[in-house]
Amino acid sequence: MNLFVSNIDYKITEDQLKELFAQYGEVTSVIILKDMDDQKPKGYGFVMMSSSYEGQKCVMRLNHRKINDRALSVEEARPKPGEEPEKKERILRPRRKRT
Repeated sequence: MNLFVSNIDYKITEDQLKELFAQYGEVTSVIILKDMDDQKPKGYGFVMMSSSYEGQKCVMRLNHRKINDRALSVEEARPKPGEEPEKKERILRPRRKRT
């Protein structure tokens, strides 16, 4: 499960964020986005957890938790525009006849 994490303290590194989330499950990857010009952290990023259960546990335990006097915001990441999963066409089966 991909998680969007915002309001990250600018001094926190990707390794520290990984350690924090690893308390609640296996972390697949961590990315803190940085400014392209000066490479300073923007204060938000993404954490990929190995399962949906572990991701939900992180949302419940870490959302609004204060780290260095800043309350983290943790929620499930939304897909990029144009990358939404295709909706499957529902096939309706005929009703059973009552006897």
